[in-house]
Amino acid sequence: MFWVGCRHQVVKGDGATGRPYFERSHARAKSVDDRMTMPYAIRHLGFADKDAGHFDLARERLTESLALRREIGFRPGEAAGLVALAYLAAETGDPPTAFHHLAEAESVAESCGAKAVSEWIEQARTHIRS
Repeated sequence: MFWVGCRHQVVKGDGATGRPYFERSHARAKSVDDRMTMPYAIRHLGFADKDAGHFDLARERLTESLALRREIGFRPGEAAGLVALAYLAAETGDPPTAFHHLAEAESVAESCGAKAVSEWIEQARTHIRS
């Protein structure tokens, strides 16, 4: 279900169509305590909320995804979650919080060798500054 949602949201740019797939993915992952899939599904629900203009709900979901990733010790995912929160903070008019999230993301990414996420952090900094 998760990957079907991703196809709609990421590939086709249609988060609304992807939403029910993420909801089902999350429900199924939760029912079997799949702690790796749950934060991904919640994260993408947060992206759908952001795209729909529901910024508070998006922040809640992205924060929940981040907390789950921290609980399971998924450090690269933690860094990526902080990048997502940074973009949301910037989009909602809070650059100081955005840069705080990016600084924390950088620390986490460096601690676990998440080179791809380190590149996302630099891209986010450039995007937020402009």
